[in-house]
Amino acid sequence: MDINFTEKDRQDIEETAQHLSLTKEEYLLNLHQKNSITKTSLKDWEKFRDFIDDYHHMLDNLYEYNYKIQDLIEANHDTKVIDAILHFLDTTVKNPMILTQIYNIYKEQNEEPPSDF
Repeated sequence: MDINFTEKDRQDIEETAQHLSLTKEEYLLNLHQKNSITKTSLKDWEKFRDFIDDYHHMLDNLYEYNYKIQDLIEANHDTKVIDAILHFLDTTVKNPMILTQIYNIYKEQNEEPPSDF
């Protein structure tokens, strides 16, 4: 794909990508993926706002129960649960496409069924 950038734009992209330890391609692809969230949120912002509120509530609950979960896991010597939770959180933070997919599932689960009237 040919993209025409000014020399200053090219230099800014290269410096930013290098600072983030990404290739230029990874950096631009990441920006594109993050824009998918922006596009989705602008299209139906009221539902997206509800989703974000619910998602933050879920994260707050995870944090609130963190010590209880940690005690339970340590008592059972099972780190798989906490590893799975941390992996999930890490993945949703680093990959905006995952958050978009979670939002799409959220929308499907919260849609009102069609009326038969």
